[in-house]
Amino acid sequence: MNRSRNAAYLALLLMSLTAATAPGATVDFESVPLPHVFGIAQGNDPGDLVLTQDRIEMRLAELVVGSRRDFIEAEIGGAFDVDFATTPLSLDAIGVVFDFSNVGFDVTQVTFEYLDLGGFSNFAVNGHTLFELLRLDGIPTDVAPGVEAIVDDDLITLTGAITSFLVGGQELGIDNVTAVPEPATLAFLSIGGIYLLTSRRRRPRT
Repeated sequence: MNRSRNAAYLALLLMSLTAATAPGATVDFESVPLPHVFGIAQGNDPGDLVLTQDRIEMRLAELVVGSRRDFIEAEIGGAFDVDFATTPLSLDAIGVVFDFSNVGFDVTQVTFEYLDLGGFSNFAVNGHTLFELLRLDGIPTDVAPGVEAIVDDDLITLTGAITSFLVGGQELGIDNVTAVPEPATLAFLSIGGIYLLTSRRRRPRT
């Protein structure tokens, strides 16, 4: 009986360890054949699903500047190709939405690299307030209820419960959009502790 019980605890321990060290999901645009262009000239509309990579969905959106709505072109590679270590997404007066609904875990942190050459930018998290910015580094810290944004040089980090975010710009490059699951460290320690306690109860055979 003790052997079966300990085997069950060990199975739970291993599952917890797998969850604790499970990788996130990333859109790095590397696997998409080039050239790959989206926008009005390609017959796309705002809201179109144009890319799914590592279970993250990317949809097109308008760039909002006051009463004006722009929807020109997003290109994988494109004008910003030489500015990133890997293939980026170049935005020309257009926006995109990254949706994490189907990644298979609760997203508690998102990071992405960016380069903003000026013009207006848009940013929103979880469908809340759409910020119209002169530059993307003007994102407020309290970007959405329960979500914090930190801009550190060429990297933006969002922390909190995140289901999606929108980013757009007139001359904007982005790359390596990475969603990270909630750590399972506490669960791992709890199950590991139960296993150790159970193991100590076993008496050596005489």
